[in-house]
Amino acid sequence: MKLEYGKAVKNELSGEIAKSYVAQIVRFHRVQASTMFREAAEYVADTLKRLGFKDAEIEHFASDGATKYWTWKTPIGWTVKTAELYMLEPEKKLIVRYEDIPTCLHTYSKATSPKGTTAELVDVGEGTKPRHYNGKNVKGKFVLATGRARSVHEQAVYKNGAAGVITDTLTHEMKNVRESVDIPDAHAYQSIWPTREESANVTFGFSLSKRQGNHLRSRLRGDKPVRLKAIVDAALFPSSLDVVTATIQGSSKPNEEIFLIAHLCHPKPSANDNASGSGLLLEIARTLQVLIKSGKIDKPARTIRFLWVPESFGTIAYLFHHEDSTSQLVAGINLDMVGQHQELCKSTLRLDKTPDSNPSYLNDYVFNLIERSIDEFDPDTAFGSASTFRYSINAFCGASDHAEFNDSSFGIPCVMLIQWPDLYYHSSMDTIENVNEKSLRRVGWIATVAALTLASADVEDAMYMASLTRWGGLTRLQRASQESLTALFQAKDSQNSQELPQILAKIKSDYANKIRHITWREKKAIKSTTKLGNNSEMETVLSKFAGDMERHRQIETERFEDAFRQVVKTAGIVALPQLEENETIRDAKNLVPKRLFKGTLNSNALKRELGEKEFEWHEEIKKEDQEFRKKTYEVVNFMDGKRSVYDIAAAISAEYGETQLEHILKFIGDLAKTKFISFQQ
Repeated sequence: MKLEYGKAVKNELSGEIAKSYVAQIVRFHRVQASTMFREAAEYVADTLKRLGFKDAEIEHFASDGATKYWTWKTPIGWTVKTAELYMLEPEKKLIVRYEDIPTCLHTYSKATSPKGTTAELVDVGEGTKPRHYNGKNVKGKFVLATGRARSVHEQAVYKNGAAGVITDTLTHEMKNVRESVDIPDAHAYQSIWPTREESANVTFGFSLSKRQGNHLRSRLRGDKPVRLKAIVDAALFPSSLDVVTATIQGSSKPNEEIFLIAHLCHPKPSANDNASGSGLLLEIARTLQVLIKSGKIDKPARTIRFLWVPESFGTIAYLFHHEDSTSQLVAGINLDMVGQHQELCKSTLRLDKTPDSNPSYLNDYVFNLIERSIDEFDPDTAFGSASTFRYSINAFCGASDHAEFNDSSFGIPCVMLIQWPDLYYHSSMDTIENVNEKSLRRVGWIATVAALTLASADVEDAMYMASLTRWGGLTRLQRASQESLTALFQAKDSQNSQELPQILAKIKSDYANKIRHITWREKKAIKSTTKLGNNSEMETVLSKFAGDMERHRQIETERFEDAFRQVVKTAGIVALPQLEENETIRDAKNLVPKRLFKGTLNSNALKRELGEKEFEWHEEIKKEDQEFRKKTYEVVNFMDGKRSVYDIAAAISAEYGETQLEHILKFIGDLAKTKFISFQQ
């Protein structure tokens, strides 16, 4: 193992320097495809060149609201100079100004006339559905809404002729963690995201704080009308998605790449999201350059690539234009929101692992480094560690750039390091004061040591990572058994005698599915280490590790069966019912879907193809099943032309918890209806 990397990186990498890069990046209003994003990209590229990266460059990919990269339609270009919102009646005052709070303006707003737009204000509630406008005349008026800006603009402006939109919503509220009451003066990041077809109808919008929104509503309940005036100087135009890239070329395997990625975008200041990841990535690049040039470490065998992108859009565009070379990408780490002061932001460092559809050694290896960081950075006492650092590993969540690489079109393992939740996320209060040098240094150490080790990994390192994966896999098998045993005994104690037999039969069936899935996943993850190094001895060891998984599955299953028989016996159950195989199950077993598109599925593409009315089911089901977005990502990934819909639903249930087969069938049916997939004959 390359254990010397840890010490060398720790001695060089600076949290203070990383934060200074963050401070430079937050100066820019970094909205995707905007002139301001271009300026931020140029700052990053210029800094890399000063650090000695001769191949640092900005790649430009067309982004005009019409160009598509697989299912993703690009955003249109945008620039903004000024924006102001005034109240004229029943009192005169400035409500908010872009120069003071850039997040107050809905991104991709267009200009008013030089004299501005004056209109009455109408409260439309959520404002995202046609029914929210029943009996309300909003033509030529401002609407006040609690919904997300894009959906409100679609209904209020495009369909009902409103002059402009006012929102006061805090996006991604979490009960008892992050609610409007916690930050009533925050202005949420809200965006219109128009296509080129919609751009002719775009007007403008403002994002107010909850306190300001409540004040407007109180005025609307008065005797006098509320009249507002907006002055906006902004424009839409064809532009580009700008991706900054640089490399440290590998010494012996230059065509194999380990990559580190961070999204550079989001409105000013957006310090933790994601100036922190982007600034830290610059410091990692500086650290590696210094260590290699000084001779403190050898040049790695594989190439290390650094990427700064407009989130998701830029990554998709990069993969689209480099599709022929994606096979060179061995593994990656996504740095997204990594600088949080944990106590101020209520955050925990999380490792978002690869999805089960793409099992990888990378999860256990990077998590092991997170755990090692306790010894490296936190004080120790006679009673043990005095660390207050919080960390965890969670099932794949996605919603950032690592999702694009893990998609089954590419199958490139990429994990995300993220501090989450964050009290100030996507708001005007995501400022540099909440960025912590110690957090940056710790995460920087984890990511840099990981990248260096992976870039120089040989058979010995691969063996070590396979061992970590084996240990983790055995633990996960035991945990699954423990959870099912707990459910078993809880059911016995809480259910009446008539319902109990059916419930116990379901628990047994779910356990069998889950432990079978975990065993499959862990064996695949162990095998994935061969991408780093392989020989006959390693093949023998990996075969033994896979055998360990099978033996422990059998042991855990036997222990569960023993407990199950005891519960059935003490409950006085003579015979368990057979779980019914109904028509829905039979249909699901006979349908074998195959995807017909590359890259992750953009939900807006599905909405465009289905139409608003039919797509409403997908929006409603996400309210019912909070995990449904993640599940649909995996549904697509598991479509290999071999698994049936029933098999896919079983895998999803094992990964994310019980999932309604009817929901999976409906989602897949809509994909077939819109020609995104076909069924094997």
